[in-house]
Amino acid sequence: MSITTDENSPSSNISSDCQSPERLPSNKANQKIGEIIIRKSPDVIFASTLMHILSENKKSSDYFKKINLSEDGHFTFKIRPTISLLDYLRRILKYIKIECSTLIIAMIYIDRICKEKVFLNEYNIHRIMIIAIYMAYTYNEDCIYDNKYLSLVSGLSKSEMVLLEEDFLDLIDFKLFVSEEIFNQYKKFFL
Repeated sequence: MSITTDENSPSSNISSDCQSPERLPSNKANQKIGEIIIRKSPDVIFASTLMHILSENKKSSDYFKKINLSEDGHFTFKIRPTISLLDYLRRILKYIKIECSTLIIAMIYIDRICKEKVFLNEYNIHRIMIIAIYMAYTYNEDCIYDNKYLSLVSGLSKSEMVLLEEDFLDLIDFKLFVSEEIFNQYKKFFL
Protein backbone atom coordinates (compact mmCIF):
# COMPACT_ATOMS: atom_id res chain seq x y z
CA MET A 1 0.00 0.00 0.00
CA SER A 2 1.82 3.04 -1.19
CA ILE A 3 0.39 6.48 -1.70
CA THR A 4 2.34 8.83 -3.87
CA THR A 5 2.19 12.59 -3.64
CA ASP A 6 3.43 15.38 -5.80
CA GLU A 7 6.98 16.16 -4.69
CA ASN A 8 6.30 19.90 -4.79
CA SER A 9 3.21 19.82 -2.60
CA PRO A 10 3.49 20.80 1.09
CA SER A 11 2.04 17.44 2.10
CA SER A 12 4.92 15.57 0.47
CA ASN A 13 7.37 17.45 2.69
CA ILE A 14 5.36 16.47 5.73
CA SER A 15 4.87 12.82 4.92
CA SER A 16 8.38 12.09 3.65
CA ASP A 17 9.82 11.90 7.17
CA CYS A 18 6.61 10.86 8.87
CA GLN A 19 6.78 7.39 10.35
CA SER A 20 3.74 5.26 9.80
CA PRO A 21 2.83 1.78 11.05
CA GLU A 22 3.48 0.30 7.63
CA ARG A 23 7.13 1.38 7.86
CA LEU A 24 7.77 -0.01 11.33
CA PRO A 25 10.03 -2.98 12.05
CA SER A 26 8.61 -6.47 12.13
CA ASN A 27 6.11 -7.67 14.73
CA LYS A 28 7.31 -7.03 18.27
CA ALA A 29 3.99 -8.03 19.84
CA ASN A 30 5.39 -11.18 21.36
CA GLN A 31 8.66 -11.40 23.25
CA LYS A 32 10.27 -14.68 24.21
CA ILE A 33 11.96 -14.88 27.59
CA GLY A 34 13.39 -18.34 28.06
CA GLU A 35 10.54 -20.72 27.31
CA ILE A 36 7.83 -18.17 28.20
CA ILE A 37 6.23 -16.09 25.48
CA ILE A 38 4.95 -12.75 26.74
CA ARG A 39 2.12 -11.38 24.64
CA LYS A 40 1.48 -7.67 24.60
CA SER A 41 -2.15 -6.69 24.56
CA PRO A 42 -3.55 -4.92 21.47
CA ASP A 43 -3.98 -1.65 23.38
CA VAL A 44 -0.29 -1.64 24.36
CA ILE A 45 0.76 -2.48 20.79
CA PHE A 46 -1.52 0.26 19.39
CA ALA A 47 -0.33 2.95 21.82
CA SER A 48 3.34 1.98 21.59
CA THR A 49 3.16 2.05 17.79
CA LEU A 50 1.77 5.58 17.87
CA MET A 51 4.39 6.60 20.44
CA HIS A 52 7.13 5.15 18.23
CA ILE A 53 5.85 7.19 15.28
CA LEU A 54 5.70 10.28 17.47
CA SER A 55 9.26 9.80 18.76
CA GLU A 56 10.56 9.33 15.22
CA ASN A 57 8.74 12.46 14.07
CA LYS A 58 10.16 14.45 17.01
CA LYS A 59 13.67 13.69 15.74
CA SER A 60 12.97 15.84 12.69
CA SER A 61 15.06 19.00 12.69
CA ASP A 62 12.07 21.05 11.55
CA TYR A 63 9.52 19.40 13.86
CA PHE A 64 7.61 22.60 14.72
CA LYS A 65 7.63 23.79 11.11
CA LYS A 66 6.04 20.49 10.05
CA ILE A 67 3.42 20.86 12.77
CA ASN A 68 2.51 24.27 11.34
CA LEU A 69 2.40 22.93 7.77
CA SER A 70 0.29 19.93 8.68
CA GLU A 71 -3.16 20.00 7.10
CA ASP A 72 -4.94 18.42 10.04
CA GLY A 73 -7.85 20.81 10.48
CA HIS A 74 -9.23 20.78 14.01
CA PHE A 75 -6.93 18.03 15.31
CA THR A 76 -4.13 20.23 16.62
CA PHE A 77 -4.68 21.24 20.21
CA LYS A 78 -3.00 24.39 21.56
CA ILE A 79 -1.53 22.63 24.59
CA ARG A 80 -0.26 19.10 24.97
CA PRO A 81 -2.73 16.83 26.81
CA THR A 82 -1.55 15.73 30.25
CA ILE A 83 -2.91 12.19 30.00
CA SER A 84 -0.57 9.64 28.45
CA LEU A 85 -1.60 8.08 25.18
CA LEU A 86 -1.83 4.60 26.71
CA ASP A 87 -3.96 5.85 29.62
CA TYR A 88 -6.21 7.73 27.19
CA LEU A 89 -6.58 4.63 25.02
CA ARG A 90 -7.36 2.48 28.07
CA ARG A 91 -10.01 4.99 29.13
CA ILE A 92 -11.59 4.76 25.69
CA LEU A 93 -11.49 0.96 25.72
CA LYS A 94 -12.94 0.84 29.23
CA TYR A 95 -16.10 2.66 28.18
CA ILE A 96 -16.33 1.53 24.56
CA LYS A 97 -15.99 -2.21 24.16
CA ILE A 98 -14.38 -2.76 20.78
CA GLU A 99 -12.86 -5.68 18.94
CA CYS A 100 -9.15 -6.00 18.16
CA SER A 101 -10.04 -5.81 14.46
CA THR A 102 -11.39 -2.30 15.06
CA LEU A 103 -8.04 -1.19 16.52
CA ILE A 104 -6.30 -2.63 13.47
CA ILE A 105 -8.62 -0.70 11.14
CA ALA A 106 -8.06 2.48 13.19
CA MET A 107 -4.30 2.03 12.73
CA ILE A 108 -4.80 1.66 8.97
CA TYR A 109 -6.81 4.89 8.94
CA ILE A 110 -4.10 6.71 10.89
CA ASP A 111 -1.50 5.42 8.46
CA ARG A 112 -3.54 6.68 5.52
CA ILE A 113 -3.81 10.22 6.83
CA CYS A 114 -0.17 10.32 7.98
CA LYS A 115 1.00 9.46 4.49
CA GLU A 116 -0.90 12.25 2.84
CA LYS A 117 -1.46 15.33 4.93
CA VAL A 118 -0.99 14.92 8.66
CA PHE A 119 2.24 15.12 10.61
CA LEU A 120 1.61 13.13 13.77
CA ASN A 121 2.77 15.11 16.81
CA GLU A 122 2.16 15.55 20.52
CA TYR A 123 -0.50 18.20 19.88
CA ASN A 124 -2.75 16.13 17.60
CA ILE A 125 -2.08 12.47 18.45
CA HIS A 126 -4.85 12.11 21.08
CA ARG A 127 -7.56 13.58 18.86
CA ILE A 128 -6.47 11.64 15.81
CA MET A 129 -6.46 8.42 17.82
CA ILE A 130 -9.94 8.89 19.30
CA ILE A 131 -11.59 9.80 16.01
CA ALA A 132 -9.78 7.01 14.10
CA ILE A 133 -11.04 4.51 16.68
CA TYR A 134 -14.55 5.95 16.49
CA MET A 135 -14.61 5.85 12.68
CA ALA A 136 -13.24 2.28 12.66
CA TYR A 137 -15.79 1.30 15.30
CA THR A 138 -18.60 2.85 13.29
CA TYR A 139 -17.44 1.09 10.13
CA ASN A 140 -16.50 -2.29 11.58
CA GLU A 141 -19.04 -2.95 14.31
CA ASP A 142 -22.68 -2.34 15.04
CA CYS A 143 -22.22 1.15 16.45
CA ILE A 144 -24.30 1.68 19.56
CA TYR A 145 -22.58 4.83 20.77
CA ASP A 146 -23.24 8.30 19.42
CA ASN A 147 -21.10 11.45 19.40
CA LYS A 148 -22.64 12.60 22.69
CA TYR A 149 -21.48 9.48 24.55
CA LEU A 150 -18.11 9.52 22.85
CA SER A 151 -17.62 13.16 23.79
CA LEU A 152 -18.10 12.21 27.45
CA VAL A 153 -15.55 9.41 27.13
CA SER A 154 -13.02 11.48 25.18
CA GLY A 155 -13.30 14.70 27.14
CA LEU A 156 -14.11 16.65 23.99
CA SER A 157 -17.32 18.53 23.34
CA LYS A 158 -19.96 17.08 21.02
CA SER A 159 -19.39 19.92 18.53
CA GLU A 160 -15.63 19.19 18.53
CA MET A 161 -16.38 15.52 17.86
CA VAL A 162 -18.54 16.46 14.86
CA LEU A 163 -15.81 18.74 13.47
CA LEU A 164 -13.15 16.07 13.98
CA GLU A 165 -15.31 13.47 12.28
CA GLU A 166 -15.83 15.75 9.26
CA ASP A 167 -12.11 16.60 9.08
CA PHE A 168 -11.13 12.95 9.38
CA LEU A 169 -13.47 11.88 6.60
CA ASP A 170 -12.04 14.64 4.39
CA LEU A 171 -8.48 13.56 5.19
CA ILE A 172 -9.10 9.94 4.20
CA ASP A 173 -11.22 11.04 1.26
CA PHE A 174 -14.22 9.14 2.68
CA LYS A 175 -12.43 5.84 1.99
CA LEU A 176 -13.32 3.73 5.01
CA PHE A 177 -13.12 0.39 3.21
CA VAL A 178 -10.10 -1.75 4.09
CA SER A 179 -9.25 -4.68 1.84
CA GLU A 180 -8.65 -8.09 3.38
CA GLU A 181 -5.07 -8.07 2.09
CA ILE A 182 -4.22 -4.76 3.81
CA PHE A 183 -6.04 -5.79 6.97
CA ASN A 184 -4.02 -9.03 7.14
CA GLN A 185 -0.74 -7.13 6.70
CA TYR A 186 -1.52 -4.99 9.74
CA LYS A 187 -3.01 -7.90 11.68
CA LYS A 188 0.39 -9.64 11.63
CA PHE A 189 1.82 -6.69 13.50
CA PHE A 190 -0.83 -6.94 16.23
CA LEU A 191 -0.82 -10.71 16.74
